[in-house]
Amino acid sequence: MADGNGTKLAGRANYQNGEYVFSMNDASASTHNLEVGDSGKTYLMSNTVARTINLPSPVAGVCYKFIMTDTTADSSIVATAAIIKGGIHAGNSYLTLAGTTIVCELAGAIGDCLSFVSDGTNWYVDGQSAHAAGFSVS
Repeated sequence: MADGNGTKLAGRANYQNGEYVFSMNDASASTHNLEVGDSGKTYLMSNTVARTINLPSPVAGVCYKFIMTDTTADSSIVATAAIIKGGIHAGNSYLTLAGTTIVCELAGAIGDCLSFVSDGTNWYVDGQSAHAAGFSVS
């Protein structure tokens, strides 16, 4: 994974349960540019500050999972175009997520999660939130 300047974060990542779980727990607002090589990893998002996570261009079979470990600030997961498709179970309803950006909202809860899988054209998302307003899309 690289930060907004393209610098590898391996030296700053907090590895847990092997090399595929990373804690995003920087104390300052940050931007993270995911790479195809990060496929299959799970990111524990401590949203104590705003984060922006940029997905790479879609490549078939690439996948990521995000689990919220703190929701005191909004964070965004952004695609290169309006190619996010799918939906999640949110509270007592189903929320369709289609667009460019998914915001992990303050109204979310610890344990809310999103999974992304690409077919080479789109990013397909599924997941769950304890609250109907845990995620939004634009």
